[in-house]
Amino acid sequence: MLKKTKLLTASVLLTSTMMLAACGGAADEEVQEDTGIGEDTTEETVEDFEIVPEEGAELLLWSDGDQQLEWAQLMAERFEAEYGVPVQVEEVNQEDAPERLATDGPQGMAADVFASTHDRIGRAISAGLVLENFWPEEYSRDFMEAAITATSFEGELFGYPSGIETYALYYNTDLVEKTPETMEELFEMAGDLTEGKQYGFMMEPANLYFLYGFLGGHGGYVFGDDGTNPEDIGLNNAGAVAGTEEILLPLKELNPGMAVEDITYDVRTGLFEGGELAFDINGPWAVRGYEDAGINFNVAPLPVLSNGENPTTFSGTRGFYVNAYSEFPDAASLLAKFITNEENLLSAYEITGALPPRFALTEHEDIQSNPISVGFLEQATHAVPMPNIPEMPLVWGPMEAAFTEIWNRNVDVQEALDRAVNTIETAIREQQQ
Repeated sequence: MLKKTKLLTASVLLTSTMMLAACGGAADEEVQEDTGIGEDTTEETVEDFEIVPEEGAELLLWSDGDQQLEWAQLMAERFEAEYGVPVQVEEVNQEDAPERLATDGPQGMAADVFASTHDRIGRAISAGLVLENFWPEEYSRDFMEAAITATSFEGELFGYPSGIETYALYYNTDLVEKTPETMEELFEMAGDLTEGKQYGFMMEPANLYFLYGFLGGHGGYVFGDDGTNPEDIGLNNAGAVAGTEEILLPLKELNPGMAVEDITYDVRTGLFEGGELAFDINGPWAVRGYEDAGINFNVAPLPVLSNGENPTTFSGTRGFYVNAYSEFPDAASLLAKFITNEENLLSAYEITGALPPRFALTEHEDIQSNPISVGFLEQATHAVPMPNIPEMPLVWGPMEAAFTEIWNRNVDVQEALDRAVNTIETAIREQQQ
């Protein structure tokens, strides 16, 4: 794909170059020759140009539903008022958007700008379906490193980060007087609070997403080279084994007689909403439901592990991406930039509760005055981006099977994790053929 930092002399050349990139256009040198840019031209990046919407531009924006849709519609109104470009908003789940892009993009039927979780977008980027972020230096300066890493692919920034999330420790303040500082203390307190229909601590015992923080805190990892090397899998190393043992073995003792199938997300959130669960590990998406249930609760970072390290929870970054087949790449890129500016991300926080990954907003009084937001932000400093390479979807199933074996059948931890990694490696080889 043609880099967006190519030499250009005018906005019209910039637009035509991007259109070539969207269609898999000529190599950099060929574009230079075609545009008549000589060797003596002073180099400038796209960030040096004032990008303006194309004449007659009209845009389609895909957004999640509920509060995200409400915010997206507000963004469409603000963008049209600012730039005079009408924006139609369509509800498309951010988990489904990359697949819709793959089928609808080449046909000219996909959104110009769409929301996606960072772990779902890697395949679309590798297939050339997404334009790079036009302002990488600005975003790298103003946004959290985790968000930039998450929305980048092979060293290039593609996304416009709009929200960062990780999971942390919820606790019912009517049941818990102080937050535990260590995992050992958490299990001790949970044991004292477990009686009859009241549970001290519960989490899904086969869900890698929530369990990963404990594996990672001991030195386990999904893929090497910061999540980019599928030839190096660290989900069965000594750290992964230690982390699995530290969380699953005492958790099973705390909830005897319960199978993996008995402890679902809905079960534990229902218990917390009913005031029957003291501690819960969950993400910011659960806040509104717990508030609506009338539960008095707070959020704190996860307790320290037995090795003195913090659990390295998965962080997920929601971002907006520009369709490489967009008829209006300049206007689309401006929309993505506009909805992730400081004012509009603050609006997103106020409407949806999404934590903004902009440095300027993490210290905003509206966020710092909210202890729940502060708890998530503190845990986010220990979080690592979920890998977004195309091999990541192959990991979830085998790891769920391994944790299920450990919990339901008391299979040796090392044996179960080895089997999972072998399955993942086989699936990767088959995918690469």
